[in-house]
Amino acid sequence: MTASRSLSGVSAHTRFVDLNGQANHVFRFAAPVALAYEYFCDVPAVFRLLPDALDVYAYGPDRYRLIIGASDGHGHTMAAIFDLQAIFAPGHISIVPTEDGPPNDLPGIVFPGSLAAEAIFQPHPANTVVDYALHIEMSIPVPSVLRLMPAQFLQGLGERAMQYKMSQMVNGFTQGVESDFHAWVTSG
Repeated sequence: MTASRSLSGVSAHTRFVDLNGQANHVFRFAAPVALAYEYFCDVPAVFRLLPDALDVYAYGPDRYRLIIGASDGHGHTMAAIFDLQAIFAPGHISIVPTEDGPPNDLPGIVFPGSLAAEAIFQPHPANTVVDYALHIEMSIPVPSVLRLMPAQFLQGLGERAMQYKMSQMVNGFTQGVESDFHAWVTSG
């Protein structure tokens, strides 16, 4: 994992489960490329559509912090922090991980994550096609109630949970973007 920020709410003896996931989706919008590109340039508005996104905000020029929250199932809050840099080029937006984010003061177990995304915009007859790819990596601290379980079991459990979560995130994100884009176009 590339993120090396300090963790809060985690002891030096904590075990971790390393997880990653990726997803690709093709959006089709009945709008010109320039309009679809303008919509995706509002990084906080787009990433707020991710399920479980607690907050997304700019902390510098083209720098954003995304906080994804969850519960460990035992009443403890957990949050993954993704510090991001947006790189804008004609017909292309890249989101890459960065490690220059501000300190965090969130309660509960907080851990860094690494997120990369890419959107490629192409004209298509009567609409715009946006090829969107997303890749996430994180090392999740094992909650104390689960630390006695075998590491291999926890890794397998974590991988299945990550597959489910990525599916849920992608489905929620794509539905959110499609309806939000339509509302954004008709309101402006």
